[in-house]
Amino acid sequence: MQTFYSAIDLNSRLTGLDWLVFLGACCTIIALIIHGRHSKTQRSSLLEYLLMGRQLTLPLFVTTLVATWYGGIFGVTQIAFEQGIYNLFTQGVFWYITYLIFALYLVKRIRSYGALTLPEIVQKIYGSKAAKLTAVLVFFKTLPITYAISIGLFLQLFLPLTLFQATALGIAFIVMYALSGGLRTIVYSDVALFIIMCFGVVSVLICSIANFGGISFLQAKLPASYFTLCGTNSWSTTLAWFFIACSTTLISPAFYQRCLAAASDKIAVNGILISTVIWFIFDLCTTFGAMYAKAVIPDADSLTSYITYGVQLLPAGFRGLLMASIAAAIIATLDSFLFIASNVLFYDLPIIKNSSIKLRHAAAITITALLTLGISAIFDGRIENSWLTLKSYFSACLMLPILFGYFFPKLANDKLFIGNCVISCSSLTIWRIFIAAHYQNIDGFYIGCFTTCIVYLSYYLTLETRITMLIERIRRII
Repeated sequence: MQTFYSAIDLNSRLTGLDWLVFLGACCTIIALIIHGRHSKTQRSSLLEYLLMGRQLTLPLFVTTLVATWYGGIFGVTQIAFEQGIYNLFTQGVFWYITYLIFALYLVKRIRSYGALTLPEIVQKIYGSKAAKLTAVLVFFKTLPITYAISIGLFLQLFLPLTLFQATALGIAFIVMYALSGGLRTIVYSDVALFIIMCFGVVSVLICSIANFGGISFLQAKLPASYFTLCGTNSWSTTLAWFFIACSTTLISPAFYQRCLAAASDKIAVNGILISTVIWFIFDLCTTFGAMYAKAVIPDADSLTSYITYGVQLLPAGFRGLLMASIAAAIIATLDSFLFIASNVLFYDLPIIKNSSIKLRHAAAITITALLTLGISAIFDGRIENSWLTLKSYFSACLMLPILFGYFFPKLANDKLFIGNCVISCSSLTIWRIFIAAHYQNIDGFYIGCFTTCIVYLSYYLTLETRITMLIERIRRII
């Protein structure tokens, strides 16, 4: 039987055929980027730049949404390597529920505003000040920090660079082609990225089953906790992922952008439903692939275990496909989120005015890339920590207020939105700094959401009391 090692020299394992497959995949991506850049559609329009002229068809909607949503492949395989089924539960099932909610209850409402971005929708509901604050929060939330870390980790497998250097190189590559156009360029490149990423992860699972057998092999090699929903975590921490999934999806700028760009409501709804099925298959492949890696090379570095295992498992040619699929998953998300974050500086909080779209776009994306690189260095490669920290703040501040605005627009106003954000962020920060260490089973996200509920309930009760008093005064006068 083949011997598997916990650490390998990746370059020595790749053959000429592997590099040929990898380069072929890269050329396909570049060809589609050029196709998107030179589309006959006029690119000078703001609507074209931001939303592809609202011409996104069902096939393109599915490929770009699926590809955009799976850039944290190192993160999910790390969680699966360390916790097993917990990854499928927290990074899969929780999210599928939110996708269905978004498709069935929010798509038509979101598109009815005729807006170009999420902050613009908030402006139509709450007001201009709330929109500006939302733009700031969306910008920092959408900075592709985790995906920048991922591309840095990937490049480190091939090049003798520090994580910071590798991340900088990866971001520079993305910026070079992201500067070539708007959403249309991103969407066309996602077609190739989608196909490549799917073939790669499926091949790892198929070869694993063929070589080692099915679930019985994993049960014999892995602890029982790997087959429980919570793994070694508390229910509090596990459920925090559900609320983070809700807030991330229900107010995700990437989801909003694709739905606003769709040619019709039906395309957006059906596209999300089809994408959910594909995500489920993809999650099965990455989760069980990482569990096979744990069973076969238990001492491997959890961050790179999946690729270390896959390269030793797959035959020549398929190893190059695996490299391309991992790179594709990361790049598809990194370029989309870099584009969306830069749009905040380009459109919602314009840093340059009265100039061409091309110049404003170049300035916005360059600043966004530099901030992403700087902040990514803070987390030092620990992707799950950055996910939980950043998404907790964003979710606690925006999810409930935006949903409240959708269903009770007449009660929404600037002061309520801004006051809640300040109070919620303050309570979450105080909790993390002074209290969290004593109550480790309670995630700070709950504190932020609880604070938001108190603020909005207090506002509603106060408003109701004022209305009752007004009615009573009118009655007395009459």
